[in-house]
Amino acid sequence: MNNNSNYLAKFVPNAITILSLCCGLSSIRFSIINEWKISILLIIFAGIFDFFDGWFAKKLKGNSTFGAELDSLSDVISFGVAPSILIYLWTLSDLKSLGWSICLFFVVCSALRLARFTADIYLSPKAIDSNIYFTGVPSPAAAGLSLLPIFIVLEFDLLLLKNPYLNLINLSFIGFLMVSRVPTISLKKINLKNKYSPWVILLISALCIGFISNVWLTLILVSISYIFSIFYTIVINFKTRN
Repeated sequence: MNNNSNYLAKFVPNAITILSLCCGLSSIRFSIINEWKISILLIIFAGIFDFFDGWFAKKLKGNSTFGAELDSLSDVISFGVAPSILIYLWTLSDLKSLGWSICLFFVVCSALRLARFTADIYLSPKAIDSNIYFTGVPSPAAAGLSLLPIFIVLEFDLLLLKNPYLNLINLSFIGFLMVSRVPTISLKKINLKNKYSPWVILLISALCIGFISNVWLTLILVSISYIFSIFYTIVINFKTRN
C-alpha cells in the first residue's frame, strides 16, 4: 500500500503539470490559426491544472525537485509564451519588430519570475510575508491580466482595446510586475476558518455559474478583482512595514 501511495504521489502531480503544458502548447496552435476563443480557454484550463498540480503534490506529499522544475517549464510555456504569442498575432504584429520585442520581454520576465520562485530567492530581511503573499505577480495571473483587453473586446466589442500601442504598454507593464517585488495575494496559502467554508463554496459556485453562463464577463470581473487585490496587498504591507 505504501509503495502504491508513493507511486501516486510522484505520478499524479506531474501528470497534471504535463496536462497544463499540453494546454499551453495547444493554445499556441490555435492562436496561429486565429481561433482566439479556443486559445484563451486553453490557457484558462492550463491555469486550473497548474493550481491543482500543487494541491495534489501537497496532499499526496509528492513534492520534489523534479516536479518543481517541470512546473516552472510548463508555466513558462503556458503563461509566458502562449499568451504573448496570442497577443502578438491578435494585435502586436501590426508593430512588427517592436511588437515582437515586447512579447520577448514578457516571456523573459515570466522565466525570471519562475526562476526566482523556484529558487526561493528573496530579499533579506523579508518585508513581505511569503507565507501569505507572493513576491511579484505570478505568471498565471499575469497571463490573465495580459488577456484582459481581449476579454473586453469579446464581451463588449470595444475595438479600441485592440490598439497595438495600448497592448504594448499593457504587456510591458505586466511583465514588469512579474519581476517586481510587489506583494500579491496567494490563494494557495490562505487558510480559511471552518465558519467561512459555506461562503467559499458559495463563491466557487458563483464562479462556476458565471463561467458557464458568460465566460468573458466572468473573466473580466475576476481580472478586475485581482487588480484591486494588488492595491489592497500593497497598502496592507506598507502599513505593516511602517
